[in-house]
Amino acid sequence: MEVRVKLYATLSQYAPEGTKIGEAFSVELENGTIRKLIHTIGFSEEKTRIIMVNGDQTKDLDRQLKDDDLVVIFPPVGGGNSS
Repeated sequence: MEVRVKLYATLSQYAPEGTKIGEAFSVELENGTIRKLIHTIGFSEEKTRIIMVNGDQTKDLDRQLKDDDLVVIFPPVGGGNSS
């Protein structure tokens, strides 16, 4: 099965070379979950903060993905002025 993925901010370093931040790219999986997708791309689930599948936010890393799903992943956000 093939899913489409969009990575934002610091996670964009895990996208294929030449992929712009927020640009979708395809990942081939043999039946899989969000957790398996994350590991296939090459980072740990601790680096994720917001995950959306086809526009619906989820925290279930064991959610089964289907062919042509769009998975959007954002990392935790840091920085800013605390004063």
